[in-house]
Amino acid sequence: MTKLDYSSLPDDSDAGKLEHPASLSWVVFTFFFSIVISIAAQQSFWMPNFLALTIIFWTLRQPESAGMTVAFCCGILMDVLNGSVLGQQALAFVTLCYFTTTLARRISWFGPFGQSLHILPLLLLSQVLVMLVRLWFDGLWPGWEWFLQSLTGAAIWPLWAKLLKPRSSRATSL
Repeated sequence: MTKLDYSSLPDDSDAGKLEHPASLSWVVFTFFFSIVISIAAQQSFWMPNFLALTIIFWTLRQPESAGMTVAFCCGILMDVLNGSVLGQQALAFVTLCYFTTTLARRISWFGPFGQSLHILPLLLLSQVLVMLVRLWFDGLWPGWEWFLQSLTGAAIWPLWAKLLKPRSSRATSL
């Protein structure tokens, strides 16, 4: 029987470390912060949906803190604040949360840039759902440039995930 040599494998020093759960106050603060940014940036068609990115982050990291109920409530809140059809963002966020939960184990295997490639179709699906509801009720086509939100959201994902990590996790990983 041959002996296996593991010295050529990359050293993943963070693999054995357990991450402490974030406090509820930090989770609430990050959702509040992303809602404020989403409201301020809604006039720019290329700005990412920071609330969707936050829902993805907490669904991946702590699904018990931010599940479909939180996604639904955030969606209804954004619908009210945007003055849009009640339920379109809620549908998009709940669907986003569901598929993120379904793919959570797969996404967690990848680094930040690999995660971005997995998050891009999730963001696109969320936008397509909003677009279909908007087309159904208003008949308004937002234009192809509207989908830049998903591209910029996937591009900003590594930085956004780093910012949303609780302080104790950020200090040890830097």
